[in-house]
Amino acid sequence: MKNYIPLLILIILCSACTKGDKRKVVSEVENGQAENKNIKTVDIADLPIHIDSTHYLVHPIGTYILKKDRSDYSKYGSYRLDNYDISSQSGDRITGNLSNVKFQRIDANELKSLTEENLNISSMTFIRDVFKKIEKGYLIYDVIDKDTNADGTLDFNDLRSLYMSNLNGTSFRKLSPNGQDLIKWKVILAANKLYFKSLEDTNNDGEFNKKDQFHYFFIDLSDDTSKVVEYHPI
Repeated sequence: MKNYIPLLILIILCSACTKGDKRKVVSEVENGQAENKNIKTVDIADLPIHIDSTHYLVHPIGTYILKKDRSDYSKYGSYRLDNYDISSQSGDRITGNLSNVKFQRIDANELKSLTEENLNISSMTFIRDVFKKIEKGYLIYDVIDKDTNADGTLDFNDLRSLYMSNLNGTSFRKLSPNGQDLIKWKVILAANKLYFKSLEDTNNDGEFNKKDQFHYFFIDLSDDTSKVVEYHPI
């Protein structure tokens, strides 16, 4: 019995060592990728959110996963238990499982879409301090724009990308390069710059780890062109 204990510990350690970042890049999506048809979804919009101290409302749009059919509820159950929210707000940051956002001036009825592309937007952030300082409104988005692991869905297992738009949703554009996984971003207000770093699968093994290459970028937010510049701190 004593001989089995070291063997069991060894198996557990080996199993732990194999766990890591599950995101990977697959060069081609296989045809006929099966979808999970047991999951029932519906496209809905949340009620509008006012970007405080601005003239704009945002309408988050996304896919809601139905938790129950009406027939699944007992006579004591009710659809009132679900609020059907697909986003949540914390200060100047909106998070959720969004496929689009529509913008509306508070003094108008027209809604304008952020994009026509197939995207998964996990967060959007109004960088208020920059707005106060240089009177230019920008929104920063954490986006999944490609099924990089070829599993048929856009989700957290795919590569993250950084996007940006004006306060009214115009000039929506990608900042991070294709094929690179966004690590983090931050604003340095004193420099009026947005900095971010990403990871590239330089050895083409389909996995992202410390053997791959980090890239570093910044954007001068006071410059109307907002060009992405790569810099080399290492």
